[in-house]
Amino acid sequence: MIVTTDHGHVDSGGHGGVSDEERTTFVVLCELDRPTRPVRAPRLVDIAPTVLSRLGIPVDPAWNLDGHPLP
Repeated sequence: MIVTTDHGHVDSGGHGGVSDEERTTFVVLCELDRPTRPVRAPRLVDIAPTVLSRLGIPVDPAWNLDGHPLP
């Protein structure tokens, strides 16, 4: 299971605010066969490569993904 944050939206449309609370990213990754440990500075661009990695799907360089799988 993976849970992460996003910046949200404001009522008038567009992206959420710019406060530290609104721009802080967290990722919760729960796996039965791996011990829990903190990951420093996860980035939202790391989510897709992490999910693909855990599903055993190799990343095609042609996809030009910016992130890397989280440990």
